Amino acid sequence: MREFTERHPDERVYIIVAADEATTRSLCTPYDVAEACIADPDRRTHRAAKLRPAGLISFFSRAMIARARENHRAGFRQNWGKSRIDDLGRVPGAMRIDARGTVSWIFRGKHAGDLPPVAELVAR
Repeated sequence: MREFTERHPDERVYIIVAADEATTRSLCTPYDVAEACIADPDRRTHRAAKLRPAGLISFFSRAMIARARENHRAGFRQNWGKSRIDDLGRVPGAMRIDARGTVSWIFRGKHAGDLPPVAELVAR
């Protein structure tokens, strides 16, 4: 969210967090995006989007290692104390949903770090 500053009056960007309300607030507030975060502790959105867990081999792929290094250089660190074992293979996704609730576009990641920049996602 930090990398996307251009706003369109008819579009909203939301972040679905696979956590309860309190955890979602604690994860989103430091990045000033709490108002855009929606808690989904039962991972209904993940299942509805048909996002499949990443395979073990994807953790050692060049793309995943490159993304991990990029995140590390940007100051992000994995908090293993807050990580749930069932989240380790979870891949990210993004959807464009129109005002009627129809999904017009979906992105399904291939590994845990496979999510394009927000500006690129919004431009689709």
